[in-house]
Amino acid sequence: MKKLITFMVIAVIASSGLTVGGSAHADEDDEGPSISSPQRVFTHAGITYVKLDTDTRKAIDLQTKVLRSDSYQASLRAYGQIVKPDDLLNSYQQLVGAQAKVSQARARLDASKAEYQRLNGLYQHQGASKKNLQKAYAVWRSDEAVVQIAESRKFTANSKAKARWGSLITRWMNEYSPSFKQLAAGQSRLLRLTLPLAEAPAKPPLTARLLLANATTVTVTLLASAPTTDSDLQGQSYYFLAISQLSHIPYGLGVTGLMSYGARRSGVVVPENAVVWFHGSAWAYISAGEARFVRTPVRTDMPVPGGWFQADGLRPGKRIVSRGAEVLLSVQALAEAPKSSGGDHDED
Repeated sequence: MKKLITFMVIAVIASSGLTVGGSAHADEDDEGPSISSPQRVFTHAGITYVKLDTDTRKAIDLQTKVLRSDSYQASLRAYGQIVKPDDLLNSYQQLVGAQAKVSQARARLDASKAEYQRLNGLYQHQGASKKNLQKAYAVWRSDEAVVQIAESRKFTANSKAKARWGSLITRWMNEYSPSFKQLAAGQSRLLRLTLPLAEAPAKPPLTARLLLANATTVTVTLLASAPTTDSDLQGQSYYFLAISQLSHIPYGLGVTGLMSYGARRSGVVVPENAVVWFHGSAWAYISAGEARFVRTPVRTDMPVPGGWFQADGLRPGKRIVSRGAEVLLSVQALAEAPKSSGGDHDED
């Protein structure tokens, strides 16, 4: 493997019309006059860098770009599903049915009460019999009991709806609000996202981003914390509303969402194509002046679309190698590799 890497680097460097051989690492102050195999890795003031002349940079098509100021807000990954409308509509029908029963019972109560009052007035002037008055009174009191039963059932239906959907969505159903009409008509989507209990923030974020196939993202808006959670995920759940890109989120679809939280931080984004990996760590090469490139560690704990956010260590305005970093890494790695005391053996 070592021979293969060496061959690849030599081939690239050789294409610039230069020769490679001898030691590949030196102090800059000891560069001395040009020799047949120029040094390419130097250390000055404790900083190691790779130095390539113009012809070599052209040969490997080395390119750089300026790091721009950017911002980042930490995100938590949540999992959930687009809610199917069946259960929501069933809860709505139960609420409507319970309310209808209350309305019917109250109408009968109003009628029976009015009839009792009418007969009582007649009875006071001997215009109605006591028997008819007693019958009217019994009907009136019976209708009062029916109203109480109907209201109790409405309360139960309302409590069940709140226990499942929360106060906000239950109010939408009770009022048959425009927001609920949109849900019922398929003009918006209700979804529930769940965070592990240990990760749930004290104050939930107002929005989240759904991560879909083909790098598609859909922004959704927080409605409220969900009273129940997913039995499989066991965490804190939240209801969100989607009003755009509905064709990408059909009912029942399992989704992953990013929920942002905390303060927004300033920094830069290191593009993915600028990052090289060495001994399990991520690195990038930063231009340190004419033809000089310094290997710099890259944090990968804050991924963003197209790269990784850096809150410190790199500042806006620095030029980063966006093409050719692999060759720089190979040159430096070969210069720093222990020299074999025997023959050159291929290593796997």
